[in-house]
This record gives sequence, C-alpha cells and structure tokens, in this order.
Amino acid sequence: MTRFTLRHSCALGALAISALSAGPALAQAEVETAGAANQNDNRIIVTGSYIRGTPEDAALPVDVFTADDLAEQGVDSPLEFIKELPSVGASLGDTNQFSTDAQGFQGVGSLNLRGLGPQRTLVLLNGKRTILTPGAGFVDTQLMPLFALERIELLKDGAGSTYGSDAIAGVANFITRSTFTGFELQGDYNFIDGSDNNYSLSALAGFEFADSANFVIGAGWQHRSELGSIERDFANVGYETNPSAYSALATPGLFAVSYFDTGTGTVNTQVRPDVGCEDLGGTVDIGRCYFTYVPFDNITEDEDRYQVFGELTIDLSDTIRFQADALYSRSELTSLNYSPAFPPTQGPRGSGFVSAFTTSPANPGVAAFLDQVGLPQSSPTAPIVAVTNVLYRPFGFLGNPLDPDRGAGTGGAVNDAFRFSGGFEFALSDTLTLNVDGTFWESDREAYAPGIIGSRLQAALNGFGGPDCTGSTAGENGCLWFNPFANAGPGNGTFNIDNPFYVPGNENSQELVGWLQVPNGTREQESQFVFDMVLAGETGIQLGGGPLAFAVGTQFRDTRYSSDPIIPESNLDINPCFVEGDQSCVGTTTEGVGPFIFLGGSRPVKLKQDVYAFFAEVNAPITDRLELSAAVRFEDYGSPIGSTINPKGSARFEVTDWLTLRGSVGTTFRGPLASNVSPNFVTALEGFTAAGGNYKSKDIYGNPTDLDPETAFTYNIGAIFSAPVGGGDLTLSVDYWSIDLKDRITITPGNAIASYVGNFQTTGQEEVDCSSPLVNLVTFSNNQCIQGTTLGIDISRVRTDFVNGPDVKIAGLDFAFDAEFPLGDNAELGFGANAVWNLDYSFDDFIVQDVNVQPAYDAVGFGNYFRDPNTVPEWRANAFVRLGFGDFNARYSVQHIDGVTDDRCLTRDPCFSTAGGVGTNFGVESGSYTQHDFSVTYDLQLAGADVQMQASVDNFTDAEPAEAQLPLGYNPFIGNAIGRNYRLGIRTRF
Repeated sequence: MTRFTLRHSCALGALAISALSAGPALAQAEVETAGAANQNDNRIIVTGSYIRGTPEDAALPVDVFTADDLAEQGVDSPLEFIKELPSVGASLGDTNQFSTDAQGFQGVGSLNLRGLGPQRTLVLLNGKRTILTPGAGFVDTQLMPLFALERIELLKDGAGSTYGSDAIAGVANFITRSTFTGFELQGDYNFIDGSDNNYSLSALAGFEFADSANFVIGAGWQHRSELGSIERDFANVGYETNPSAYSALATPGLFAVSYFDTGTGTVNTQVRPDVGCEDLGGTVDIGRCYFTYVPFDNITEDEDRYQVFGELTIDLSDTIRFQADALYSRSELTSLNYSPAFPPTQGPRGSGFVSAFTTSPANPGVAAFLDQVGLPQSSPTAPIVAVTNVLYRPFGFLGNPLDPDRGAGTGGAVNDAFRFSGGFEFALSDTLTLNVDGTFWESDREAYAPGIIGSRLQAALNGFGGPDCTGSTAGENGCLWFNPFANAGPGNGTFNIDNPFYVPGNENSQELVGWLQVPNGTREQESQFVFDMVLAGETGIQLGGGPLAFAVGTQFRDTRYSSDPIIPESNLDINPCFVEGDQSCVGTTTEGVGPFIFLGGSRPVKLKQDVYAFFAEVNAPITDRLELSAAVRFEDYGSPIGSTINPKGSARFEVTDWLTLRGSVGTTFRGPLASNVSPNFVTALEGFTAAGGNYKSKDIYGNPTDLDPETAFTYNIGAIFSAPVGGGDLTLSVDYWSIDLKDRITITPGNAIASYVGNFQTTGQEEVDCSSPLVNLVTFSNNQCIQGTTLGIDISRVRTDFVNGPDVKIAGLDFAFDAEFPLGDNAELGFGANAVWNLDYSFDDFIVQDVNVQPAYDAVGFGNYFRDPNTVPEWRANAFVRLGFGDFNARYSVQHIDGVTDDRCLTRDPCFSTAGGVGTNFGVESGSYTQHDFSVTYDLQLAGADVQMQASVDNFTDAEPAEAQLPLGYNPFIGNAIGRNYRLGIRTRF
C-alpha cells in the first residue's frame, strides 16, 4: 500500500519511440510550463513494450509515480522512494557494512523487485539502459537526477523478451521532464536528532526555441550527515542481550608472558588479561575482554551527492526528430567509519588469530603492563623471553589515534559517472517509425577501508616500525615502537571515558599508525556502449479493435570492466603472501592470502563482454474489448556463455465497463556478468555461524568454464475494478504473480559450507570435522586441520564459487486501491493502499561437491541473514489518506512490514549464548514495523512565482526498527533506524 497515488499504465506504449503523429509529420510536443506539469499523450513513454498504446487498464502491471506524488510526500532521494515500495525486497542505500551483500557498496543504492536481487531488476533512464555500479550488475539508483524527473514507471513482470538480460523481476523506468520550460528551484532541510541534519538544493531550467526545439538543464546537490550508532539505544543493547556485536579480540587484550628460570632451565608462562576492560566500556566473560565495535560505526554516513542533467529535443524537419540527454553524477563519502582496527584472522606467520603476534619484552609498554597486572619485571634470574598477544586487536577501546574525535578507523568511497544517450526518430509514413539510438555510460568507483599490514605490525611491536626506520637497533634511527597495551591511550573517545591506566608518553603516534594502517581498496571502472534500432508501427491489417501493430529491432551492447588495487600493498600480484613483499607462497594453497591481518587483497582485472540481440513483438486488438500481444527475443553472449531465446505473450480482456482481466506468460533470462566468468577471485567478510559469529574471510571465485545464463518462467494473472462511485473514481486491482527461476547465478553458500565442516555448531568452541568432503574449501589456523584439536573458531577463510545454483520458485499477490472524491468547490478527498502478500519463496537443495550443504527451504517469513534472498516478510503494505482544500494539501500515510523469524534459531532454544553460556533469544522474533507519516503542502503566488511550501514529519511515533541478532541490533530491511525526523522544503517555479 504505497504512500503515493497509484495510477495504472500499460505496457503497450512506445518505449524510446517518441511522438507518432496522425500524419507523416511528427506532432510537436506539448510543452510543460513552469506553472503546470502537463503530460502529452503523444510524448508518453510506457514501460514494457516497443509498440505504442494507451496508459489505461494495462495488459501488464505497471505502476506510475509522478513527480508531484513524490513532492507531496517530501521524497527527496531515490532511496526514500524505493524503500516505500511493497514490491521491493532488501535494497542497498542505508549503511549495513556487516552484510556481505553490502560490503564495498557504501553510497550506492539499488532497486530489488520481488527480493530476487538487484541484478534481476532492469533500471532504465528515459527507456534506455543506464549507469551500473562497476562490476556489480545493478544500477546505482542514488545517481538518478530526481529533480529532473517527470515520473517513475514500475513494471512488476518479467520483461526479458522485450529488454533482454536483467529484467527477470521487472523494470523501473525513470523518465525526465523533456518538455519543461521555465525555472524551478527546490530546497529541503531534514532535521534528525543526533546528526548535523540532511539538506538538498536543486535547480532546473527549460527553454523553447523557435517552436521546434526544447532544452532542459539542471543540477542537484544532496547532503546526508553522519548519524553515529551511539545515538540510538537500540543499536547498543549490551553483551548479554546481543553478543553478536562483541568480539573477544580487543585492546585490552589477553597476553602470555614467558619467563626463563635460570636456576632450573625451564620456561614459566603466565597468562593475564590486560587491565581496563570494564573501565573502558567492555565486558569481561570467562576471563576475556569482549569488545564492541558498533559504537565506532554509523547508521548513516556523511555523504554528498551531485547530479547535472541536460536534455535536448529538436525537430529537424516534419519527419525527423533528434533527442539527446546527458547525465553527470558523483557521490562522495570521504569519512566512512569502521572499527578502530579490524581483528587479525592471520599474521605474518600464517592463518589464525590466536597468538598471531608477539611483543618484544623490550617494548616500552611492557613494563607498565606488568606493574598493572601484578607480574614481576624481567630480572637476571628470571628474564622475560617472550610476550605473546594471545587474544588481541590493535587499538580496540582506546580508539584509533588517526581519528581524535570518535577513534574510528576511516575509509572512503567516491563514485563518478556520466552518461550520454541520443538518437534520431524518422517518421517513415503515417504509421511507421524508425528509431536509431546510441547510449554510452562510464562509471568509476574508488572505495577503501583501513587495513593493517601484519608484517609491519609485527615489526613495530619489536621496535622497527615507521616509514623512516633505517637502523638495526629497536626504537632508534627513525624506528618506532607500537604499544599494544591499555596504557597506550588516554581513553575511549566514543564513550567519553578517561583511561585510569594511561601512561603519558606511551601512546602510539599518528605517524606510526599511518604507516601500519593503509587504505586497502580498489579502483573500478565499467563502461557500456548500447546501440538500439527499432522499427515500429502498423501492419495495415485492420482487426475488430483496431490495426495490428508490430515492432522489430536489434540491440548491441559492448561492456568493459576493469579493477585495480589502489595501492601496491593490496595488489596480490605483488603481495600474494602473509608477509609484505614475500613471493614464496606462489603456487601453494596460501597464494592470495595477502599481507593484511583481516582484509583481503585483489588483482588487476580487465574484462570485456559483447552481446547481440534481435527481437520482435506484435499487438493484436482482436475486438474493442480483447487485446493480445506477443514478443520474442534472441540474445547472444558468445563463448563460453552462449545464446538464449525467450518468448512472451499477454492479454487484456475488458469484461464489462468496470471489470478488466489481464494476464501474461513468458520466459526471461539473465546472462552472467563478465566478472562472474573471470578466473580471479575477490575477498569479502562474513560472520560465520560455525566460527561463533566471528567475521572471517570469504573468497569468491569466478567461473570461466561452465556458467550458463539463468532463465525464468513467469506469469501474471490480474483483475482491475474501476468505476465511478459517489461522484468520484475508484480503482482496485489484484494480481497473482509467479516466477520460476532456473540455473540461478549465485555463489556457493559460504556460511553453509563452514557450518557443514564445523559440525553445525554455533559457539566456535567445538571440534570441526577434518574428514569432511568439503574441508578443502576451508582454511584453518596454521593452515592445517587436526582432528580433535581444530575448533570452529579456527576457521580463517572459506572458498566460494560462482555457479548455477538451485532453482527458486516465488509467488505472491499484489493489491492496489485508489480513490478520489470531490468534496465541493476546490476540495477533494483521496485515499489508497498498496500491499504485497508473499506466498512462496522456495529454494531447492544446494549441492556442493555432491554434498547437500543447504537443504531446501521456504524463505517467506524469515530473516535469512546468512542465506538468500535476505529478509522476506510475508506482508508489506502502505496506505494513505489525502485531503485537499484549494491550494492546501494534507496527507497521512502509514507503512507496515511484517516481522520475521531468525532462520538460525529453528532448532535452538535459547538461540544464542555468550561465551559464558548466558542464553538469549533477542531478535529470534523480530517484531513487525509500522511507520506513520504526515505531510502538508501549500501553493501560493509570491512575487510573480508559483511557490509551494512543504513540511512533513516522518515516523512521528518514533517507531524503532525490528530487532535482529546482528551487530547493529536491528534488521535494516524492516524499519527506519533514523527515527522521528522533520522536513521543511520549498519549491519555486518561474
């Protein structure tokens, strides 16, 4: 039940085919003036077909959202619009760095129809393909120029036969105001408790020239401020409630001090936790300090987005029109917050986190540590021969010295993209039109996180750290010490806690930290050239309901992708082994581990993919009440992927003046991305259940030999009831939809593989099965698995591969209701609702190396936190009531999302436990989420301009998002973590 007014449009319009005139001359487009938002039927582009038709009572389920609909609700970003749609599943846009699906996509938005994955929703700009996130296969919706939009059309049906790959779940078409004239200025300010607030500014200008040309140009800027997780209590609920937000690797850490007894010739080792755990905000459990990294992270990141958009339409003659548009977009996130330092999953001596590092007994921090924990200093009769960092991560509660305010590790991400699209439309006759178009876009993304190089850390623990270290004596000639103990810092900046154990002079310098911790990331670039040619019109055959219409065409897509490490240290061609600069692991099982203690590296990649397509469709109005359509598309990816042919048919039957039936059936497909068939691999991070929820490395390998396109059989059956009631108009629609997806392109489930080898444990403290047939996919501490000794916590990394995975069947019901009633002069009442009832989301068994690692399951009603397709509530619904009095408009809306069950907890009670065995069922039942919003607009004339004042209160009951046993403590796809917020806006048109 979307908050926006829903209008039904059809799939029988001319996508990318401009005006078809009644005669051979092209009809001049009606101009949208600054004072009105007129929509010319001759110019309408309807998503779903290349054959022109009308937007009423569609054969295919297309929803239309106008710019005025969005303005009434105060929607000022694509993300805000997308999150309102009941038909959308888990989508990117909010901070969620702990999800594997979200890693590396900070600042990127996505649109995920039916929850099938954003790669299976085709997003268009003015009917043409647009900018993808490099290497990811989905459009970055945050780059869309919302200030220039006329409307958004959403086709909730498979459309591969029309558009080709990626349209399995449907199509979103963002359509701009190509005929706007005048000047429009929009400003917004959003008040959010705990942040520096959000704001945006945009301007749009349109010009008409000599009755034959129209030029529109505009620019927009949106700023979103950082909202720290410490600002929301539900993200910080404590160790015994949500242990998933805590790690036993901390500063203060656990250390072993080994003394050599000169009298007996034996070594005496004393293990002691460092002091200050609870004093600095931690929790002590079974003698370990549990560190929470969540307060150092953010709910939303500091972000700036910029767009510049222009569009030109020229009638070169009575029969030739030229149309082109250009878009430049940039998003900047230059202060991404992370944990002060990531924990070690390996060190310079190999895989594993226990005792991965040692500290020289001569380290200046050792003496203070020994005094504070009550151990003797080194002496001639009992010299200290070793200090081992048993359980430890750099910085921890002391915070990162490079961030004096919060103490967080700092990363960044910048997206830069541009797109040009243009072409000619030729009116060949009264009823025949040829369109020839070209589109080129390029997207560049540089993203990085702070990573510590293991061999540098070990050198600094021994007194040989720093960029200027040239001597052979520890701590001299530019060589610096790294102090790993709690006495190294003045306190916890995030919690504003002073450290009573701080020893002035023992702190780690910014110079040293900047040498240890470097930006580890990639610079990715993807570009695409698309050539389209479409011939459309009438066949000359007259049927009972009108002429038989057709469209035929061809498309060529040339895609190029490259990825390069931003620094040599993370280039696995240069640094493939545990130790920086070492090449001895090449050709062994540890090649590619890289020198970082937690993050993975990458290799330079250059990929290319060409796709050729041919398609045809026909529309047959059999009678005035019965209309049939059919389409077929051939698409060829070349070797090794091959080609595919996909047909589709649809029908519309007007049973009575108030009842229309519609339906469609067809096949659709998606080809592998070039990166899917690359021989290289990338490394992500995942909190493996078998490792006690601790985050470990997940290597994702491409499949260059046997990855086929995925295909889907889709159908939709619906009914539309529309009638005048009480002087107004009422429309109700119901659609049943079904998608059977075969040969799904996915990666093998890393969490399930780790659980299978780890005997399905959840604590990380139980033995793994070293004889498991899948043990070759798991790397353990010290690069070995010893039966009876190796534990789940010893899992260091898991190998996954792109494959054609198990089949999936999804089905559900869409409901839509819309009504408008006049209340007298200049007054009207409107209300409506949208809802999706997910009936089925069934996965077949996932077989890996002849082992069923993930038995078949139905995902509806579950969080699916470590399995596809992420969260799937049974119901999602929106509703609204709108009341208009002349120039004043008020609107109340409500959004509801059903709660889900944590699928990890079906056989366990309590589901989770702390290291000390305290049980908790926090988040097992997430609870539902209901958000209430209220907005008003007021139109007035001011100094010769049309001015609209806008105000809204979102989530005015301050509802909290659904609980989840995840690090942030909530499910980011069920609710709004921002809380109650207020918006003021003004739009001025001249």
